[in-house]
This record gives sequence, C-alpha cells and structure tokens, in this order.
Amino acid sequence: MANSELVTAADVQLMRGLAQRVTATRPDLVNGDATYGELAWNWGKGHASDGASWRRRLWFSGGDLVAWSWAHLPHQVRRSDGSVQDVTGAYLAYQVHPDHAGLVDEVIDWYGGTAVRRRASSVR
Repeated sequence: MANSELVTAADVQLMRGLAQRVTATRPDLVNGDATYGELAWNWGKGHASDGASWRRRLWFSGGDLVAWSWAHLPHQVRRSDGSVQDVTGAYLAYQVHPDHAGLVDEVIDWYGGTAVRRRASSVR
C-alpha cells in the first residue's frame, strides 16, 4: 500500500519507527535527515509554517512501514517584515528498509513526479 498526502504527526511516528528498525539492523543506511531525532525536530520546527508544502508517500508491507519519502516543495514564506519570499528549490528526504531496497527507484520516481507537478501548478 502506498499513499501521498501532507505529512502528519502520525506519519512522523511511523517514520521514526522505521528509523529505529533500520538503525538496529543497518545503521550505515540511515541518512542524516531520517534519524529518530531529526524526523521529530524537522517536523516540529517547520510544520506550522511550511507544512502545506511538505508531501509524503508511505510504502507498507503487511502492516509495517518499509519506506517513506518526504518532499519539501517550492513555496512562499512570509517574513517578519511582511514581505514574501519564494523558496524555489525542492528537497527529498527518505528512508527505505534494507529488506525492501528495490523501492528506492520508486521513491525517486515519486519525488520526480511530485516536484514537477508542484512546479507546474505554481507557474499558472
């Protein structure tokens, strides 16, 4: 099962569970943005201000989360002086359980399609 929506607190809990499982079995495969602590920190610090520009997709095998991707998409930020700044870059954070390494290509494909759709919709 896979789905693509805004990142929620419940998603972060699932993602942190995967981080723990990967860290326990293959700590060399945990990227800096996918650690147990970083997931909570990144979501907590940016959820209110940037959450609408964060999309995620979750992949499950049985009832277990085996991969996730989190796209930070282009968006606008209102600065403290009232001005608006365009953030034009996109960024992908992800984690795939080593037993499901074949999903890496699907993660990258999802990100490519999501980032392209977002750029196209913001141009209109």
